[in-house]
Amino acid sequence: MLKEILAMFQGNPIRLQRVDLGDVSIELPIADLMGQRPGPTLLVTAGMDGDEYAGIAAAYQLIERYKTLDFAGRLIVLPIVNIPGFQAECSHNPADGKFPKYVFPGRVNGSSTERLMNFVASLAVEADCWYDLHGAAITEGVNPYLWLHNTGVAKVDALARDIIHYGVAPIIMYESARFGLKPAALAKQGCTYIVAESGSRRTLLADDVARHLTWLEQTMQLLGLIDGTPERKETQVLTHVSFITATFDGLWRPSFTAPSSLPHSWGKVVQGEVLGLVAKLDGTGEKIIRTTSSGTPLWWKETMRFKRGDILLAIGN
Repeated sequence: MLKEILAMFQGNPIRLQRVDLGDVSIELPIADLMGQRPGPTLLVTAGMDGDEYAGIAAAYQLIERYKTLDFAGRLIVLPIVNIPGFQAECSHNPADGKFPKYVFPGRVNGSSTERLMNFVASLAVEADCWYDLHGAAITEGVNPYLWLHNTGVAKVDALARDIIHYGVAPIIMYESARFGLKPAALAKQGCTYIVAESGSRRTLLADDVARHLTWLEQTMQLLGLIDGTPERKETQVLTHVSFITATFDGLWRPSFTAPSSLPHSWGKVVQGEVLGLVAKLDGTGEKIIRTTSSGTPLWWKETMRFKRGDILLAIGN
């Protein structure tokens, strides 16, 4: 399947990099594009969750666009990181059950996902910014937003503040980077980590892909890879996320039905608002689920099945 996708590219700049995952090896698509002028290095990844397709499509379009366009610096693009998950059409890596997005920096002799992320981390060492394209998983909806971090490293945080200043996205989560996690670890090596969320469930809508590319190219402007300055827009800055999670396995009946867009009442949620109904698999124990705080919905569970610990709603405020 990958070779069929790559065949669409004429003058194809993508190579298939063999990466040893222990029991098996994979061919990881990667484009390493050099600009015509000196400048920063931007690492762009997609498909960290193997079933998030809008980001994957945006990454391939980015490669196609900048294989001929003039820019400064270096652009490294991995359009599908989690090849095992992509092939199995799931978010995690089925070889070890781990989610690549939660593993950093990995280990050269570790599990399948640890080896995969060790390779990606070796590229991040060379980057001034790592831009990670995401969307909702196959069971979720998402309210498009950017996720930035306040790391305490002036050079790294300057880019995040610029993104907020220009309102690159209408919703921006800006939280403190926790010690030892990926954003803080990357900041120590001078790399800004950005997560972009656009695209719901298995959909591959043109608007979701275009949104990814628009946000990404505005970030490229702020980094100095391409000319221009983003048009300044209003943005909603959030600093905290709270979760409503399932306490048992069962049936979820959300109070909304639109899978690809927010219902009009979901621009904001108010504490005590009804989200839906949960019940056990035998139909007993039906319970109304309400919001525990007011705020902006970021992502939510849309499909009927749920497991204990699943996030039914993430609220930013």
